[in-house]
Amino acid sequence: MQPSVQEIIQQVETLAAPLAADEGFELWGVDLLTENGRWVLRVLLENPNGVTLDDCTRVHRQLSDVLDVHDPIPWRYTLEVSSPGLQRPLFRPSQCQRYMGQPIRLQTKTAQDGKRAFIGPICAVEENAISVVDQERGTVRVNWANVARAHVDLPLPLPGKIPERKKRKGRRRQTR
Repeated sequence: MQPSVQEIIQQVETLAAPLAADEGFELWGVDLLTENGRWVLRVLLENPNGVTLDDCTRVHRQLSDVLDVHDPIPWRYTLEVSSPGLQRPLFRPSQCQRYMGQPIRLQTKTAQDGKRAFIGPICAVEENAISVVDQERGTVRVNWANVARAHVDLPLPLPGKIPERKKRKGRRRQTR
């Protein structure tokens, strides 16, 4: 019998966390999903000083070797290693604690108060629950077991008009 996606994610987290820590990173999260009909194993690394492309490449090579040895995924997949980014997914309530007062988007597995999507700042975090001040419903408490997806919803700056370059006044160089 094949393991479930959740069991595979737990195995990969167990393998990846010490490797990430040895390289100076926190394992932010692991996701296994299909994109365009192909399986993608996404491993997200966090570091207060940032995560560079070289960091991702180094961890990718090491993790790829570890996954080849332990072979936790019984089908073909693509391994991606990256930082969580600005609109970072939230995998655990402890991660939500870091973003207290910040807006998030939260989707539940089952409807709660007649809704499955909530948008607003985090107002409380418990061991197994999170409370959000939803734009439409007010304060909503969601058990973490009912969270399908959650991510930080920081407003991104809108691209503005690029100012025209000023022409330099002065003499042109003459070529001889």
